[in-house]
Amino acid sequence: MYIKALAVAALMTTTACAPFWGNKDGTSRAWFAPSRSDLVQVDVHPGAEAYAANCAYCHGDTGQGDGPLGADLPVAPPDLTGLALANGGVFPAERVLETIHGYPGKFHRGSMPEFGQELKGPVVEWRAPSGEIIMTPVGLMDVVAYVDSLQADEGS
Repeated sequence: MYIKALAVAALMTTTACAPFWGNKDGTSRAWFAPSRSDLVQVDVHPGAEAYAANCAYCHGDTGQGDGPLGADLPVAPPDLTGLALANGGVFPAERVLETIHGYPGKFHRGSMPEFGQELKGPVVEWRAPSGEIIMTPVGLMDVVAYVDSLQADEGS
């Protein structure tokens, strides 16, 4: 009787520990163990993907106005990295929000398209420098924050 109980206990222990045994390539088979690709943490700015999809073609990957389509435009795209420097060291978030959003349905100056529809979605409160609270799509705020992160240092 003890032999049968020990055999059952050994079988249960072996089965319970099986997820921890390594595969031939050294990875764990545990359902809760991260794969090797999951161990690499990459911090991606929330607005980086939307910027790459909507802005980089003209403004370039780094925001310097050197995108692949920029040379074909009637007005060269501006270097976005100098917006704060050109504004006394303060990033002009409200102007950037207005320019990207484009006041949908109204005439938009220059060759900059309106991106209000592409960046619509859930909204958050944004406080303008005037103190006014403006309900603004999260996608739009993410792109503006990403452009802010591209700003050159004063010494650059």
